[in-house]
Amino acid sequence: MRALLSLGMVLVLGSALADGLTSVEINGNTYSNVTKAYVGSGGKIIILYDGGGTSASADKIPADFLASWKIGQDALAGAKATEAATAEKNLDRAILGGSFREVDGVVYDLRKAQPGWVRFINAKVIQILGNGALVDVAPDAENYVTIFVKHLSANVSDTDFISFNALQTGSYNYENKLGDDRTVRSYDIGVACDRSEIPDVVLSGKKLFAPLAVSGEPQTDVVAALPDSDDLQASGSGFFVSADGYLVTNNHVVKNARRVKVKTSAGVLPAEVVRVDETNDLALLKVSGQFQPLRVSTNDVQLGDPVFTIGFPAIDLQGTQPKYTDGKISSLTGLRDDPKEYQISVAVQPGNSGGPLVDLAGNVRGVVVARLNDFAALREMGSLPQNVNYAVKGSLLRNFLAGSPQVNLRPDDTTAAGAAVATVQRSVALVLVY
Repeated sequence: MRALLSLGMVLVLGSALADGLTSVEINGNTYSNVTKAYVGSGGKIIILYDGGGTSASADKIPADFLASWKIGQDALAGAKATEAATAEKNLDRAILGGSFREVDGVVYDLRKAQPGWVRFINAKVIQILGNGALVDVAPDAENYVTIFVKHLSANVSDTDFISFNALQTGSYNYENKLGDDRTVRSYDIGVACDRSEIPDVVLSGKKLFAPLAVSGEPQTDVVAALPDSDDLQASGSGFFVSADGYLVTNNHVVKNARRVKVKTSAGVLPAEVVRVDETNDLALLKVSGQFQPLRVSTNDVQLGDPVFTIGFPAIDLQGTQPKYTDGKISSLTGLRDDPKEYQISVAVQPGNSGGPLVDLAGNVRGVVVARLNDFAALREMGSLPQNVNYAVKGSLLRNFLAGSPQVNLRPDDTTAAGAAVATVQRSVALVLVY
């Protein structure tokens, strides 16, 4: 009898653990034996039940269930206010700690991974100079791997070992102790920003970086001027290969895209992904309208041939106008002798992907695809590569386009060398991925 009474007491006490309704349906799923419900981070409702838990926004949960657990608008507002206050304190700490840094008029939020920024670990200071320092970023290697770094702390001295984040900003020329001229890559740690200097779009987390906020001067945000800019996920380059709107870019530019648009001299137009080749990283798009196509050459290049590209690198910083760079065919094979690619000395950056590699007559000889990661190469080779980039070979592009007989390629003709740049500029497009 005592055992039965004890069991009954346990059952009564167990049922009393729940302060509100013990069953709820959310988005078609029923959760039973609920033991607790409360307001969590961001105003989300946390629901615990036997064997697990779930969360949902208050508008997805029946009002009678929320009321039974004494969760009202005051509780929701209080949770959001607390979270906002915590976020503001964390933001203040980040600003005071120098997490927002300005380089060449642009503010970066270094709490997040930033394109172009590199983390250096245990680099050795070789020589402090007036406006920076020479630093060996591979002190354990047999030979120096020297870079120039601006805006190091004033407390840093020669022979110190330091770790830092920095953005590559170009090159630096100096004369060594033997009187020889040397050129090394230049990096900038940046200058810590006051709150008033940080653009609102960076403070709010909407953008990783933006132009420095200057009181009384309007900021230019070229990306914000693009259609549906809040939904923009990525961008790349492309070029027309037919007058009726067939355009080539890289597969990795449009992969996983929900929508694609292209910006041309005629405006921003919707584009359809017609066909892709994942192996060779090519994609064919279709845009409605009439355009200036480029001729895809039937000849292969030779080692040392001069080539150039026009594309749209880093539009957040450099803008949406086309950018020209030139160089030569450095190798007839790509990384680790990849037969699908050329190595090129044409300078490219993120956003150049999918642009045409063109000869001096304006003929397409390949498709810009990638650049060698500087510090992956540093880890493997012990030295920094100098302008090593890659392009998919024109022969693979021709084979790819042959699989789409509806594409009427531009016939063989000759473009005057002096007009090649202008011709290519009219034929390239900014690819916008949503």
